[in-house]
Amino acid sequence: MIGTRALLRLDISWRAVAATLSVALLAVACGAPVSSPGTATTLRVVTTTTVFADIVKEVGGAHVSVASIVPAGIGPEDYEPKPDDARRLSDADLVVSNGVGLDNFLEGIIEATGKTDVDRLVLGDGIPTVTVGGEENPHFWLDPTLVERYYLPAIRDRLTKLLPGTSADFASASDAYAARLRELDAANIEKIGAIPPERRKLVTFHDAFPYFAAHYGFELVGVILENPGQEPSAADLAALVAKVKAARVPAVFSEAQFDPKLAQTLADEAGVTKVVTTLYNDALGPSPADTYIGLMTWDVDEIVKALK
Repeated sequence: MIGTRALLRLDISWRAVAATLSVALLAVACGAPVSSPGTATTLRVVTTTTVFADIVKEVGGAHVSVASIVPAGIGPEDYEPKPDDARRLSDADLVVSNGVGLDNFLEGIIEATGKTDVDRLVLGDGIPTVTVGGEENPHFWLDPTLVERYYLPAIRDRLTKLLPGTSADFASASDAYAARLRELDAANIEKIGAIPPERRKLVTFHDAFPYFAAHYGFELVGVILENPGQEPSAADLAALVAKVKAARVPAVFSEAQFDPKLAQTLADEAGVTKVVTTLYNDALGPSPADTYIGLMTWDVDEIVKALK
């Protein structure tokens, strides 16, 4: 649940984080090498995750230099701020996050650095949310139509505001990427069509797939880890095992950033023979999942393979 996740993040000792970030900023002030501010044709953009960094690059092209705070292969649930984050933010022209509880760690970094006036774009603002267990779910990007409808215009318009002289380039790149997303979505729908409707059931490691399921017609049977960072109790696991058995779920899915043991334990106890532990959602992975489109293609291919 997102609310609990936010509370877990707040349990991080921000005093310690602030101290290390302050040291980094002091080094900058005392003459440590720092990149020069963005040029007239280049914007320095910092995103919270690699997924958003890839999408911003597609829209910004040669006019943006993009860095992600959270590295590839690590989800925002697992991330603890580092001193280098202060350097990334110190001369950013734009900071891009998702909001809706996904990347709350950013608030602590910004507060610790004192750069509270940085230009920010929160991609989730204004997107209708799906509520899971009473909490708004932030994983909009696993439905590519939401990326096209909301993320791309927001990124295009903010880059245009900051660099109006290249607005035509941003508009063209956004339109071209939107066309690629439509092709991706059509291909995904065709692949998923090969899964018998009664087998379109998902049991995943954490609650990343409600928008994916709603768009592509899957039933979400359950999640192993309702609160990232807190393992399920024996009673919770037993309840999920019973639910998985009753639903006759063909496969159990987990993401590559998480320990696969719990997924395997659930599968063993529920009598499920197929376990997929290589999905990506909060972070890009190795090729071919090293772009947003690659990530979506990989996940759909893995899900289709397991459920057909």
